[in-house]
Amino acid sequence: MKLDFSSKLRRYLKKIEAETGRHIKFRESNELGIKSITAAYQYHPKYILITLNTDYPRSRDDMERSIAHEATHGYLIHRLGFCRSLYTQDSTEDYRKEVQLVFTMVEDIVVNKIIEDNGFPPFGHEYLPMVQEEIKIAKMGEEVGESFYGRFTDDYRLEAILMISRHIIAWGFLKYYSLSPEQSEIINEFIEVFKTYYPDYYEFSAQIVKLMEEKDIFNPRDGCDVIYEILKMFKMDVGVRLVRE
Repeated sequence: MKLDFSSKLRRYLKKIEAETGRHIKFRESNELGIKSITAAYQYHPKYILITLNTDYPRSRDDMERSIAHEATHGYLIHRLGFCRSLYTQDSTEDYRKEVQLVFTMVEDIVVNKIIEDNGFPPFGHEYLPMVQEEIKIAKMGEEVGESFYGRFTDDYRLEAILMISRHIIAWGFLKYYSLSPEQSEIINEFIEVFKTYYPDYYEFSAQIVKLMEEKDIFNPRDGCDVIYEILKMFKMDVGVRLVRE
């Protein structure tokens, strides 16, 4: 795999390697849990391991932003003391993907803020057009929405968590980031249609927002507590322990 990074990304990755004491390694795979994902972080005790999905090519800027994003997930664990998942032997692969999406729901808000502070955009060029499409889909009703998100996974439970996570990430952008009026308008509209047209899912989202507002998710211990409470809410806390380095 030939990787030709910009000087900005090289500097950022070297900073992460220096501060975590771990090299960043890359591998290729088209099995990243949710279809259309272009990069993913995977825990490794010795490295910061990033998987790239070459089946979904993106612009150089968006790919570099994704790589910075995934490397920062490793930074949370190995430098900042955020927790990671440790599974029981009988836990299934589907269950692990579901738990990981709960982690992502919380940690992506923190990660995107860190990469923004280091000169990368908090979201890629595809994010707002995708949100605009999600707004149109939501107005068609819950069943159409479920079918739409079902395109990204064959796991019904993962699909439900994905829908909720889209609302939480959008809420996080409004709460923690300085957006342009146009960006805020689009994301605000998505928040409103989600609440109106996906009431069953919004019930869970509202509980998660309440948890996040009661805690400081940028604090490693609080962030871990919020993840654990979400897992309990979804009755997913039995097959996993949350541990810190």
